[in-house]
Amino acid sequence: MDNKIIIGIVIVAILIVGGYIYFNTGPVVSAQGVASIKAMPDEVSVNVNVETRDKTAQLAQETNKKISDKLLVELIRIGYDRDELKFVNYYANPEYDWSSGRQNIKGYVVSQQLVVKTKDVTKVPGIIDAVISSGALVSYINFEISDAKQTEYKNKALEEASKDAMTKAQSIASGQGKKIGRLVSITNQDYNYPGPLNYYARDASASMEVANAGALKAATNLAPNEQEITASILAEYRLRMF
Repeated sequence: MDNKIIIGIVIVAILIVGGYIYFNTGPVVSAQGVASIKAMPDEVSVNVNVETRDKTAQLAQETNKKISDKLLVELIRIGYDRDELKFVNYYANPEYDWSSGRQNIKGYVVSQQLVVKTKDVTKVPGIIDAVISSGALVSYINFEISDAKQTEYKNKALEEASKDAMTKAQSIASGQGKKIGRLVSITNQDYNYPGPLNYYARDASASMEVANAGALKAATNLAPNEQEITASILAEYRLRMF
């Protein structure tokens, strides 16, 4: 083999090894980046409970169905599609009387919930009216950040946290007279959305009429507060040799 070719191969090998050593050895610097974003809820959810009691399970179920059907009609009348309205957490259980010191069935209770959501706060009083006129009960009213907005805010928070980590790493390196080189690793440590913000919750001891009146009053004065979304990133960079 020509000596020039051999020398060329040796030089290339040295460059490859040298490059590997340069980029994959030596000190590293790590930094935690954090970000906090203020986000305004863009959705209101009204949790409705349809609960009925009677001497037999059948009678309690029949009454529950009548109220539920009427509630659906009222909500559809104010603009909701049937597909948007799904009852959940259905249960039918006996109720017991222990006053005699013994377990005696005094009747049956049937319950199911419906969560009604809207992005227009002006529609909430109408939702409450539909609940009241059907004979159901408002359990609570929450402000929430919709799934689409959560994704948007999450991406933004993670991006800002990543930039913060890089800035901090560069500052640490500068303190040692160095500059950061290539990114070695980056880890998503934390993302936090605090969840729904409760605006109204019924008093469990209040009657249905009093509780619904309180919900209607709350619905006419809706005022959401900003929520804080946070993110944390851990990044590691190789220090440049020169």
